[in-house]
Amino acid sequence: MAGIQNFRSALSGFNREDVVHYIEYLNQQHNSQLEQLNTQLQNAQDALARANAVPKADEELLARLEAAERRCADLEAQLSQSDTAPTDNELEAYRRAERAERMARERASQIYARANAVLAEATLKVESVSQGMNNMAEQISQQLDTSRQELQDAVTAMYAIRPEEE
Repeated sequence: MAGIQNFRSALSGFNREDVVHYIEYLNQQHNSQLEQLNTQLQNAQDALARANAVPKADEELLARLEAAERRCADLEAQLSQSDTAPTDNELEAYRRAERAERMARERASQIYARANAVLAEATLKVESVSQGMNNMAEQISQQLDTSRQELQDAVTAMYAIRPEEE
């Protein structure tokens, strides 16, 4: 029926079924074209909405970027002011820290000197005691040698006076 151009004749004109089928065919084609056009229109509207949304997003991003740049400039200004003009509190804290460090070094030096003096004194005492012990050990060794010799002499004398057994 898609290609009906001529209708069959009937008594009072054209065949009613042919005309109805042709009208339905035309109606289906019209609906199909209408759906296609609506789809194309919807796609075009979506594309337009996306195209319109991009500048808005760009404007929003630009505004955020400008705000961030202003904040960065403010912070840099604050930093440069704080770097160039230290406060009195900061200077005083620095001076206190230097004094504390200097005093700690002096104390460490004094303690080191005292420890060296005590070590030297202890070394002298140990050497003195060691020398005394060596002297004493030598004297005792001599006395033992003397006592051993005397004991040997006593044993020899005892054998000499002992009567001989027969």
